[in-house]
Amino acid sequence: MCYWVGTKKVREAMKKQFKENPEDEIAQLYYETFIAQENNPEITMQEHWVAIGKSEPKITCAIKENDKLQIKNLKWTLDWEYKDSKTGKIIKGRPLLNSTCEKVFWQHKDLIYSNRCIIPVDGYFEFYHFKGKTYPHFIYPVDKGIFYLGGIWNSMVNIKTGEINDSFSIITTPPNEITRKLHNNPDAPNGSRMLLIIDKENAENFLNTKLSTNEIKEFLKPYDPEKMLYHPTIPFLRKEYIEQANSEKVQDFFLYQELEVA
Repeated sequence: MCYWVGTKKVREAMKKQFKENPEDEIAQLYYETFIAQENNPEITMQEHWVAIGKSEPKITCAIKENDKLQIKNLKWTLDWEYKDSKTGKIIKGRPLLNSTCEKVFWQHKDLIYSNRCIIPVDGYFEFYHFKGKTYPHFIYPVDKGIFYLGGIWNSMVNIKTGEINDSFSIITTPPNEITRKLHNNPDAPNGSRMLLIIDKENAENFLNTKLSTNEIKEFLKPYDPEKMLYHPTIPFLRKEYIEQANSEKVQDFFLYQELEVA
């Protein structure tokens, strides 16, 4: 579930947001980094019509580090480790694309307080199950802008290479009425879920490293369904559609006759 996002429209959306509201600090940072100076030698914006999580793509995210708002390209699949309570040994955790809001305070208590991130996306994809087949649907903002997804991130040193790996996981919440309908995979281990979406006006506060447990939990709720739209898209995981998956067609409406008569 929730393993596919689009980021191709983020650049133009940030440009528009900054012009409409120059006090939007996240939009301002994206504008100054990727638009005011078109070819930034320090960082390249990661733009995907569809980023497939299981291929561990890099996604451009906003973070707070040393109390400073920054932009980083993070690998989508969280690398993390924990201490075994019985042996005291440090164990590498299972790589995570998504982290449930119900578990994040004990599974990632070292990250949820200090290492939260905002992942700006065009929208994300869910696969609707119907009569033994799956149909991708694109979920996007009603204003045709972008979503700010909420996640956690980590920075780990590769012991073998000495390389620093920055990675993230998107937090999930219980579904709203739209995502309950679309995320209907009978085999989903955590049941129906949706990605955590943060209202833009609250996004910078979500990154505040001084928030209490209760203040963080206030964010971890299903998103207002009235602020979302959705439609079916091409079956982009099929070989015959692989080229279209790298184009805007992957986010466009696609008619499935069998769904129309359902």
